[in-house]
Amino acid sequence: MFRLSHYLNVLRNRRVSGNGCGPAHAGRKQALPIVIWNLTRRCNLECLHCYASSKERHYSGELTTEQALATLDGLAEAHCGTIVFSGGEPLYREDIHTLAKRAVDLGLPLTLSTNGTLIDDKTADRLVESGFTYIGISFDGMEETHDRFRGMKGAFKQSLDGLMRIKERGVKVGVRFSLTRINIADLPKIFQFVEERGITKLYLSHLVYSGRGNLNKGDDLSPEETRNIMEYVFEKAEEYASSPSGPQIVTGNNDADAVFLLLRMMKKDPKSADALLPMLERAGGNNAGIGVANIDPTGEVHPDPLTSYINLGNVTKKRFAQIWNDETHPVLARLRERPRRINGRCGECAWLSVCGGNARPRAKLINGDMWGSDPACYLTDEEIKIETSCAI
Repeated sequence: MFRLSHYLNVLRNRRVSGNGCGPAHAGRKQALPIVIWNLTRRCNLECLHCYASSKERHYSGELTTEQALATLDGLAEAHCGTIVFSGGEPLYREDIHTLAKRAVDLGLPLTLSTNGTLIDDKTADRLVESGFTYIGISFDGMEETHDRFRGMKGAFKQSLDGLMRIKERGVKVGVRFSLTRINIADLPKIFQFVEERGITKLYLSHLVYSGRGNLNKGDDLSPEETRNIMEYVFEKAEEYASSPSGPQIVTGNNDADAVFLLLRMMKKDPKSADALLPMLERAGGNNAGIGVANIDPTGEVHPDPLTSYINLGNVTKKRFAQIWNDETHPVLARLRERPRRINGRCGECAWLSVCGGNARPRAKLINGDMWGSDPACYLTDEEIKIETSCAI
């Protein structure tokens, strides 16, 4: 996850305060992981890009309430960061409010990732009572595009109704949008959508080839198309950075975005680039296995939600801290190396300390080598060879 607006705001505040290019503390890498927990695989939608390939059916082997409560105890013992209840559709878990209450009682910051279609008035009230501090709802275009993308007529209206119910109750709400050829023409309307409704955050996700995302990887943008879109996204984020009421823009699943911001600053404002580089290097780019962890519906722990092919251990057999702190697992140990040992073009990139090698699942699925180059990098050969000193 790349907090684009955060960095733009930090740089803007530095310019306003006149602090120049001295040491910057924003952007430090989180020592303890954000845990994205797929509570269930069941979902009422069949989205084209779903990394879990979820469907509307029962899946066996999912954690019981007792096992899930014990897992929360383990996450608190490990002093984890934010816990994200996700799915499938997490609202299909009948015990979600019980789990939420335990998380809040343990002092774990709690957010929800949902498609929003199941949020009626009663559910909205219960979500507020349960202590969720932020709720993200997926919109993959305006009505016609969204319904086609999500595989259900009327999904857009139901999700919009759910979003407004949450917002009316004073809980921070964000919109998630996946960048593909199918829906990219709707992106300007999505920006307008969040502006008009006073949405707190817009999360833009690049496509990762996992689950149905792999089956539909032909819908991914080319590097040139991605670059053009990110130019537009960065311009919008810069516009919002000058307004305290604008939504926060966050991108995900393509860590070249951090380098792209740095390169833009090198051209537009070299002093800001000098301040930005150490912040981005501390963040380190791709955070799988470092600042991000995933628990799947059966209790298996993975480096992130898109590396389900890597099992680190199961929370029904070991406490989370034992699993997460065991660096004898060769993949986990290598993910935590800095710099990472990456092969090919990514390994030769001058900005590896900023990007972290980008998304390993794409490299594995396209190249057959988890440690190979990410084919979705949209930086030019000239850009990846630039010296890492920002002075111009």
